[in-house]
Amino acid sequence: MIAIRKLSECTLDQAVQVWNDGFSGYFVDMTTNPGAYMTRQAYEQLSPQHSIVAFDGEQPVGFVLNGIRMAGGRKISWNGGTGVIPAYRGQGVGRKLIEASLDIYREEGVDTATIEAFADNAPAIALYESVGYVTRDTVLVLRKAGGAAGVGPSEGTGESRGALGDALPPAAAETDAAAVRAGGSAHASGGSAARQADAPEEGRRGHGALSAAEAGQPDGGRSAGRAKAAAARHNDAAGRYTLRHGTARDAGLLPFYPALGAWRGHWASLTAGESLFMLEDGKPAGYALYMRVYEASGKLAGVTLYQCEASPDNRDPETVLRTLLETVLDGYGEASFSASHIPSSRTDLLRLLEERGFETAHEMVWMTRDMTEEGRA
Repeated sequence: MIAIRKLSECTLDQAVQVWNDGFSGYFVDMTTNPGAYMTRQAYEQLSPQHSIVAFDGEQPVGFVLNGIRMAGGRKISWNGGTGVIPAYRGQGVGRKLIEASLDIYREEGVDTATIEAFADNAPAIALYESVGYVTRDTVLVLRKAGGAAGVGPSEGTGESRGALGDALPPAAAETDAAAVRAGGSAHASGGSAARQADAPEEGRRGHGALSAAEAGQPDGGRSAGRAKAAAARHNDAAGRYTLRHGTARDAGLLPFYPALGAWRGHWASLTAGESLFMLEDGKPAGYALYMRVYEASGKLAGVTLYQCEASPDNRDPETVLRTLLETVLDGYGEASFSASHIPSSRTDLLRLLEERGFETAHEMVWMTRDMTEEGRA
C-alpha cells in the first residue's frame, strides 16, 4: 500500500536514490549526488517540510519537491520535480503525489500553484490538467551555438562577481535599492562610455563596449551594416543612459518587474544572481537579471540570462534590450552562454537572442492553478 510521507522524514540517501530512479529515462539526464541535491534545495528554495515521498512499505517509489513563497503579494507554490520509479509507473502513484501536494498548498494558504513540464511530456501535462492546472505560456531554455557546454548554478561556486562588476564604479556595487525602485537620481551620473577608460580590459569588453564583431572585424557572418547599426546604437545609449549594477533582489523592486512567472527565473531563486539597470534621467528604463558561474579555479564558466525587460514607459525598448544584452553577454571568451525560462510570448527578446546566435535547447509549458476559494469552485 502506498503511503505519503514528508521529505523531512526521509534520509538523504533515500531522497537522492528516489530522485535518480524517479528520473530514469527522462528527457534529460537528471542524475544527482547528495551534495548537488542539497545545493539545489537551497538555491531553488525547496522545502523538505512541504515536499513529499511515496513509500511502498519502506521503499521510496516516488516524490514531489515543493517550494512555497510570497511573490507580488500572493503566496506561490512550485512543483520543483515529480518522479516515480519505473516499476511503479502507470499505477496512479504520480496522481496520488500531485493530489497530496495540492492538499499541502491548501493547508498553507497558497494562492497560485505553478509547475513546468517539457512540452513533449504529454502524459505529465494531461495529469496536471486533470487536477486543474492550465497552461499559461511556454518557456524556453536557449544556448548560444558554438559555445561551451552549459553550466548550471549547482555546478560552480555560485560566486557572483567578476569582470562586469569590476567595470562599474564603486557606488554601483552597493545599489541603493530604494532609489532604483523610486527612479531616484542617487546613481544617475556618468554614462557607460565615459567609464571605459578607467575600467579593466576584461571589464571593458563586457560593459557596453563594442565587441570586435560589432566594430566590423571578422565574426563569422555579421554584416558591416549591422556593425554600423550597433555602433550607432552604442553611441546613442552612452549619451542617454546610465548603467548600474545591483543584486538580484533589486530587480524585484522595480514597478514593472513581472512578479508571477517561472519560479527558477525569479530573483528569489537567484541568491547569487546579479542585475544590471539602465537609467534614463535617473528613472529605470530596463534591467537584466542574470547569473555568472565560476570554476573552482576562479575562471568564469558560464553566464545565464533569466530576465531582460524594458520599462513599458520607455520610448525605445529595442535599444534598451540590445544594450543590456550586449553588456551582460559580450566579452567573456570561452565561457558558455545560455538563457533560461524565457517566455515564448517575449518575441522581442527572443528575436534579439537569436540574432546573437542563441538556439532553443528545451521547451516547457508553464502551468498555473488558482488555489483560492473562487478558483476551487
